[in-house]
Amino acid sequence: MTALVLSLFAACDKEPSKMDQLLESSTHTGPPEAAPPAEAAAPPSQSAVPVSDASTWDGAMPPRPIPKPAMTVGSGMPAETQMKTIAYMAAMGQPGPGDANADPEYAASLAVQLKPITMSMDKGPADDKLRLDRVEVVASGRRIDLLMADGCDARAPQQAAARAGATFVTLQSHGVLVIRCNDSHVQCLQSTRDPSDVLCTTAPRHR
Repeated sequence: MTALVLSLFAACDKEPSKMDQLLESSTHTGPPEAAPPAEAAAPPSQSAVPVSDASTWDGAMPPRPIPKPAMTVGSGMPAETQMKTIAYMAAMGQPGPGDANADPEYAASLAVQLKPITMSMDKGPADDKLRLDRVEVVASGRRIDLLMADGCDARAPQQAAARAGATFVTLQSHGVLVIRCNDSHVQCLQSTRDPSDVLCTTAPRHR
């Protein structure tokens, strides 16, 4: 079990990574839920979490895997902690009833602004920056990914947004819930709903 869980954080040279699949797919459904008992399981033709149920989520977050002010979950931590991390990171990008609708046009415009900012924040070699640096819009703008060679840390998402003139209030008003950075060492997710809610994992990327 531990090897399986840790592989979610280590297999970043696969495209897309299992972590990215979990985080991206979570923006289209309800919050992570435990599987129902076998005797109460839904028929195979039914979804475990119907899309229609997504709008009824009350926005409650699952337990944080590590208490604040700690921000980084390492690959050597217990499997239970890492599973909680996956669930928590997925929920960070889940829209609740009080969140604004996603605004794809705003997100696309913001991505253009963030591209040179991400490049300037990248501390990696020039060749790696040219190969790896880009900004991606996920789930119509629920999450903005800042992909770089070297330079991602717990402060990078907020600093990049600030340099683009995008306050958390503005981001929330356009339905952007998470700013995420990822480099050759770590990934860090910054919630726009709670400035103090930042969570990082060891998750190197090579593409």
